[in-house]
Amino acid sequence: MMSVVTPLADTGEHLESPAMSTLAARLSASTPNIALLRQRELLRLLARLEFVPARHLHALVAPQLHETAFWRWLQNIHQQHLIWRHPVDARHLPGAMSVASGVVPPKTPLLYGLTPRGRDWLADQGVEDDTGVLERAITRDWKQPELKTGQLAHDLLVVDWCCRALAELRWSGRLSCVEIVMEYVSAVGEHNQPLQRFDALMLIQLASGLPEAQSSPSLPWEWAERGAPDRLVWALEIDRGTEKLVTLLGKAVMYRDLTITGHYLATLGVNPLPVVITPTMRRAAQIAREWVDGWPGGRGIVASLDRLRAPQSGVLWGGYKTLGFNPARDATLWDDVGITRAHWGARECDR
Repeated sequence: MMSVVTPLADTGEHLESPAMSTLAARLSASTPNIALLRQRELLRLLARLEFVPARHLHALVAPQLHETAFWRWLQNIHQQHLIWRHPVDARHLPGAMSVASGVVPPKTPLLYGLTPRGRDWLADQGVEDDTGVLERAITRDWKQPELKTGQLAHDLLVVDWCCRALAELRWSGRLSCVEIVMEYVSAVGEHNQPLQRFDALMLIQLASGLPEAQSSPSLPWEWAERGAPDRLVWALEIDRGTEKLVTLLGKAVMYRDLTITGHYLATLGVNPLPVVITPTMRRAAQIAREWVDGWPGGRGIVASLDRLRAPQSGVLWGGYKTLGFNPARDATLWDDVGITRAHWGARECDR
């Protein structure tokens, strides 16, 4: 869809030369339709994250819109049956990352997701080079979207971490490309049964040089090329304190074995960094003890939910500790590429 210049009424007089008419047509054709781009961006995000709270959609897709305009725009997309919406009980909200613990939101939060019509619309746009994105996309009925409430709190924590990371990366001006796969099956067994599944895989590539101001309304969805510099894979693991410690020991062993055998290098081109999020620091310490037993000196970092709430650190820098060392050391998401907080902050000042 292109923007159209409304013609003047036909008075019989030629008010423009042919050259001017050609230039006007070219300028009109090249003018992007912001509404269309924004709609694409919304559906591309939902195709990857399954469902997203409205506040994250506002921050990631339409931050330039005033709140009233945003809700009017979102309502319009919903009325086209491209997306579904569903209110969520505040008890299912991930307390530490979404609202202050025990504080009920003033308005009932709404989740939004992709409908079959929305997926078809996105396919017709031809913007996804990776056909797997639409094949993996989970759609729900527009009128009665069914959500598994027993899994909702866990899934919302996964979505919340991914959305916060995307927002912080995007506005840092450092993001060259990004891709996310929810429930990523990293390895399968002899009969194609999953052997390992990340809660989410986030693959990013950082832009070279100094960060630049964000000029595009679109997130740079794309798989980073193998061997590209500053290419990182984060394997997100959300722990809600319900899994037995022996299960966590098994996870550490699985990460160790798949790393040592070169499986990740063969499938992803880089070894992922396990990123474990826990409800409390006590739980983080329990997991760290199991990890040291299963993979001493191995890869992996952990942080509790409250450590990710601080506005000065957020998800990208929020109080992570190593998993494979005793005693645990301070760690970041960026240790593989040698970026320190001081380096990051200095480059922010250069913007």
